[in-house]
Amino acid sequence: MKKLFIVFSLLLITTSCFRKPDLESARKTKMEIIDPERHYYPILRGSELTAEFKIYNRGNEPLIIYDVQASCGCIELDFPTGSIGKDDFGFIVLDYDSAKNIGYVEFFVTILANTEKDVFTTVKFDLNVVTSPHYTQDYEEIYLERRKAKLAGEVDGDLTQQGYYIDEERTVR
Repeated sequence: MKKLFIVFSLLLITTSCFRKPDLESARKTKMEIIDPERHYYPILRGSELTAEFKIYNRGNEPLIIYDVQASCGCIELDFPTGSIGKDDFGFIVLDYDSAKNIGYVEFFVTILANTEKDVFTTVKFDLNVVTSPHYTQDYEEIYLERRKAKLAGEVDGDLTQQGYYIDEERTVR
């Protein structure tokens, strides 16, 4: 019983050392973002764009990024999960997929971190999504092509039935 208690205590202590402190109790620091507002050149519809925002910790305490949220579901995010030390830097990487957009688009990305003035910081980028002069696929065609490539024969049958299954038995309540 004592061994089990000791193992459980050590496990609790080691896991608590790697957790982020609460945002309210974390010491505040300063964050600098290189080029927080960007205007990209036009891209063809269906293309992907990767944007990297370099973030510096300009304060005396470790910079902890708690969450990053994009204003559109067409953006995949990757951000540092650990702390960024004094005068060190990290990257927030955004992968934008233009398959469902056309024309001028503007996106906002909100960063939640232990910063001094406000815990919310916003970066922005915009661009024009243009169509090909030869042939323009609609977003459903682009989506189906990508879905076929991702599934690559993992599921047999009609594309509308891929990605889920149903039980043979029906439950009526």
